[in-house]
Amino acid sequence: MRMRNVMTAAVAGLALLGFASSASASTDLTWPPKDVKPVHKTKAELQKQADRFSAHQKKAFPRAFLGARDVVTGNWGGEAEGVFDDMQYMGNSVSFTYNGANVSTFTQVNAPGFHKLSPKEYCETTTCTATVSDHRGGVTVLAKDDRFGIVEARNFRPNGEVVWVQSWTPGTEKQLAAVASDRAFTFTK
Repeated sequence: MRMRNVMTAAVAGLALLGFASSASASTDLTWPPKDVKPVHKTKAELQKQADRFSAHQKKAFPRAFLGARDVVTGNWGGEAEGVFDDMQYMGNSVSFTYNGANVSTFTQVNAPGFHKLSPKEYCETTTCTATVSDHRGGVTVLAKDDRFGIVEARNFRPNGEVVWVQSWTPGTEKQLAAVASDRAFTFTK
């Protein structure tokens, strides 16, 4: 188990190095990908998935935000916490202490085909600051919205899923990208 954690940290570190060396991957990813298969789950399946996501967030956030502590996960849901009515996406909040500051984030996992905007179209609606390959056939787009003080990472995946994580803490984009590209956050399992 310890070796797995070391390997996960190494992979996350290599992914972050990609931001420094190739901050201009293409936003021309074909979207939606061919043969996207929508996923529909029961309320019970979605609750089980939400529990799995929360357990993983408690491990993933301290790895991405090295040294983060007191990780608290919110309830997953759609328009309201705990509401799972044939959902095609799920979101929750996560808060923790990082470098002596309180950090709040929001994570959303979208089923294949639910997120309609391509990376390029998304960048036409906001200020994108970097785009990098996730080395798994997808692309991660970093963006910011100065009006609300939000920084964000969206991971567009070859199966049509999009996972995004946002924060109100400037300078956390690379850490958000590490979480967004984590394949444990998937709608298809």
